[in-house]
Amino acid sequence: MEEKKRISAYQKLVEGIENIIESGKYTEFLKFMKKFHHYSFNNRLLIFAQNPEATRVAGYCTWKELGRGVKSNPKKIFILKPIPCKIKKEKQNELLENDDETITLMKYGWTIVYDINDTYIRENQKEVPLFDDIKLNTSSSNQLYDILLKISPVKVDIESTGNGSDGYYSELGNRIVLSPNQSADDMTATLLHEISHALYDDFDYSKERNLSEIFVESIAYITADYFGLDTSKCSFSYITKWSKGDTKELLKLGTKIQEASDKLINKIEEYMKVEDRQVA
Repeated sequence: MEEKKRISAYQKLVEGIENIIESGKYTEFLKFMKKFHHYSFNNRLLIFAQNPEATRVAGYCTWKELGRGVKSNPKKIFILKPIPCKIKKEKQNELLENDDETITLMKYGWTIVYDINDTYIRENQKEVPLFDDIKLNTSSSNQLYDILLKISPVKVDIESTGNGSDGYYSELGNRIVLSPNQSADDMTATLLHEISHALYDDFDYSKERNLSEIFVESIAYITADYFGLDTSKCSFSYITKWSKGDTKELLKLGTKIQEASDKLINKIEEYMKVEDRQVA
């Protein structure tokens, strides 16, 4: 395997997140993440770093099962694949009867996938559909806002925040406060941010404010973009400055962002299914 591919998985991930931040492509990466719901944060990062134009990826055999072939000289995308590895338990005590029992550990190795643009429809096969994301346009952001009110774990009050901010979440007061002095779209974006605090933020805000804000703003951005809401309100100017402290910490944070944003999106979609609501 060429030298570039022999780089350790962890080092490649660290370099990937550094490049994304330093090049100012963090928001592009967040938009990209929504296309790969079933992949880990690390693999989403690897796919983006190698092919930011990718829309759907799979291995050669999977594409074959889906009625597609892989074109000649395709762009190879290397991702990590868990590999079960069985080892014998160490003999801890002479009295143990099952000394030959084994345990299964997970190792990770490289595997190759290809984007759908590097495949073709095989003869007599139907085209594989791309992702059908639920979209929300700006004029219907009030529908998403209404859903967020329903799924909020705390009371939402509309009143002056007292500090000039658009909103805040009070753990002590068990409520979210939104300023009335903002547009409907901004109100929805602010509520997304504060609900992310209420549902998923477990950082000590007094000591880890940067981590907390990057975390919840990223969740809000991914969710807003997923439903087609205007994301211009989201700002990540502080990410580049903070990341110079320890990029590895941001890499760890990425998995939390992925898991939390997936949960919030699923929560919204589940509510829509129960209520049989159409957001368009």
